[in-house]
Amino acid sequence: MERTLISAIRGNAQERPDTIALRQKRYGIWEPTTWSEFYENIRAFALGMVEMGLKPDEKVLIIGDNCINWVIAEFGIIGAHGVCTGAYQDMLNKEVAYLTSASEAVFVGAGDQEQVDKFIDIWDRISPQVRGIFVWDTRGMSDYMDRYPFLVTFDDISALGREAHERDKTLFERIYVETADPEAAIIMLPTSGTTGFPKLSMMTHTNFLSVGDAWEEVHPSQSDDEAYSFLPIPWIGEQFNIMRFVIAGFRYSFPESSDPLAVRRDMNQLQSTFLGMSARMWEDICSNIMARMEDAPYLKKKAYDMAMSLGLEKSERMLEGKTDRLSFFKELLYRFLFFTTIRGVRQRMGLARVRVALTGGAAMGRGVFTFFTALGINLIQGFGMTECSGFCTVHHANDIRPETVGKPLPGVEVRIDDGGMIWTHGKNNMKAYFKNPEETADTLVDGWLKTGDAGYWDKAGHLVVLDRQKDLMFLNDGARFAPQDLENRLKFSPFIRDAVVIGDKRDYIVTLISIDMENVGNWSRNRSIAYTTFTDLARNPKIYELIRLEVEKVNKRLPEKMRLVRFALLPKELHPDDEELTRTRKVKRRVINTRYGELIEALFSDLTSYHLKLEIKYMDGRLSKLESDVRLEELRAR
Repeated sequence: MERTLISAIRGNAQERPDTIALRQKRYGIWEPTTWSEFYENIRAFALGMVEMGLKPDEKVLIIGDNCINWVIAEFGIIGAHGVCTGAYQDMLNKEVAYLTSASEAVFVGAGDQEQVDKFIDIWDRISPQVRGIFVWDTRGMSDYMDRYPFLVTFDDISALGREAHERDKTLFERIYVETADPEAAIIMLPTSGTTGFPKLSMMTHTNFLSVGDAWEEVHPSQSDDEAYSFLPIPWIGEQFNIMRFVIAGFRYSFPESSDPLAVRRDMNQLQSTFLGMSARMWEDICSNIMARMEDAPYLKKKAYDMAMSLGLEKSERMLEGKTDRLSFFKELLYRFLFFTTIRGVRQRMGLARVRVALTGGAAMGRGVFTFFTALGINLIQGFGMTECSGFCTVHHANDIRPETVGKPLPGVEVRIDDGGMIWTHGKNNMKAYFKNPEETADTLVDGWLKTGDAGYWDKAGHLVVLDRQKDLMFLNDGARFAPQDLENRLKFSPFIRDAVVIGDKRDYIVTLISIDMENVGNWSRNRSIAYTTFTDLARNPKIYELIRLEVEKVNKRLPEKMRLVRFALLPKELHPDDEELTRTRKVKRRVINTRYGELIEALFSDLTSYHLKLEIKYMDGRLSKLESDVRLEELRAR
C-alpha cells in the first residue's frame, strides 16, 4: 500500500488510538477527539458520501467556519476518492456560485444556516449540477429539511456510513484506503485571485506529504505541540497546517466560533506552541500591542519601553548574525523586565508558549521581525504559493534574516531566470489548474513552477523576494522600487491598516492609506476627539497629523528618491466585498487603480482636496453611495 494522507491518519489511529488529535471549543469547554475517533468519523463520512452517490474524482465544495466537522468532511471526501474544494465563509453569493460551477461540484457542504441560505439563493443556477447540500450546524433550520428535499445533515450522512461499515467491516480499507493513488488530485484550492476570479490548483497526496516531510526535517514537531485553527481553511496556509497535523501527529484545536472576540479569547486560553499566520495577522498583533501600550499607565509603559528597547538591541544583534547577549547589566535588566513585563504581554496575546512562529503569503517588513524577536519570539518567514503546497523556502531556526525568505526546503529546487523571475521545482508542485490548460502550460514548464515573483539570492544563499514581477514600478528617471516594501513599512504603524503605493511612470511616489479604525478610534477617544463614523474619523485634521507623523517616520529611513511625497486617507476600509482586496486581504492593484483613478490623478496634481464618489457593496448584495471630500496631504517641505 502506498502512503497517502488517509493512510497516515489510520497509522496515527493505530499507534496512538487514545491520544487527543483534535479539540473543539463548545459552550466554554474544550471537547477532545482522539485519533481513533477521528479516523472512525472520517470512515463513516466517506462511506456515507458513497451511499449518497459520490463517485471517484467527483467534486464536493464546502463553506463554513473552522471546525472539526469541516476537517472530517474534507478527509472523508478524500477517503472516498473524491476531490474537495473550499470556499471562504464571507464570500458573496455570486462568488460561491462561481466556485461551485468552476469546480463542477456535485455536492456542497455548509456550516450553518447562513451558508445554506447562500446555496438556496443560487439553487436555480447550480441545481443542474449539484445533487445535494449537507449541513452540520442545523440551529435555526427546524423547517428546512421539509421545505428543501435536497438538504441533508452531516450526522445523517455519517449514520449511513456507519451502517455501511457494519455490513462490511473491511470495505473502507479494502476498497478505498489501500487502493488510493498518491498522485491523484484530492483537493482543489482557490488561488488568491488578485487579477480576477481565482483559479483552482489541483493538489495531490504526494504534494502535501512531500512538503510536510520537508518541513519536519527543518523544524521537527514535538509530541505535545498544539496548533490553533483560525485561518480560513480554503487558504493554503491553513491547509498546510492541517496536513502537517496529519503527518506529524500533534494536537489541532478549533475556536468556539468565528467571531473575532471569541477567536482571540480562545487563542489566549489555548496558548498554542505552533502559530502560523499571514504577514497581515502578525502586523495586526504588533499594531494591537503597540496601541495598547501607548495608552497604558505611566509606570507600566515605561517598563515596557525599557524592555523593548533592550529587546530590540538584542534582536538587531541576533539578526545581524552576532551573539544576542548584551553587557552584563543590560542582560540582567532585560531578563528582569522580560519576566515582569514582556511575559505578561505575550500571555495576553496568546503567545506565551509559542515555539515556532511562522509567517508567509506576503512580504513582511523588518520592523515586525525585530518587534517579535524583542518579545522573545523568533519569527521565521517562508516563501511559496498555493501552487507549491504553501512553501518552497523557509528560514532555519538559527539562520533568520528579516529581508529574506530563507533557503529552499529539502527536496525543493529554486532558480531565478535571466529576467529575475523565481521558479521552483519539487514534488510539492501542483498537478495542474483545473480545466485551465492554457494557464497550466504557462505556469508549469518541464516540471518547474513559475511563481510570478521577482527576486535574487543574497550572499548567504537566502532567497530575497522583491515583489510580484508585474507589480515592480519604475519612476520616470528609471529608478526601480517595490511598492510592497513601502506598503509594509507603512503598515508597521499601529494606525495604518492598509496602504497602496503608486508611482509607476511618474515623477514621484504617493500613497492611499486606510486607517486602522480600532487603534485610531482608541487614540482619538483617549484625547477627547469626537467622531461618528469611519469617514468622519478619516477626514479629521488631527488624524491627518497623526498619520503624517507615521509616514514621515518611514520617509526618514528611505533614500530621497523613494520617499513618499503625498498621501490621502481613504474614507472607507478596503474590503473584499468591494473587490478591492482578495479574501486573503491582498490588494487588487488593478481594481484600486480603476476605482480610485481620479483620486490618484489628483494626488499627482496641485489640488489640495478631491471630492470622492464611491459605490459601496454590502454582503447581502445591496448597494449604496459614499461621497466625501478627501484631503490631499503634502509631505514636502511646506
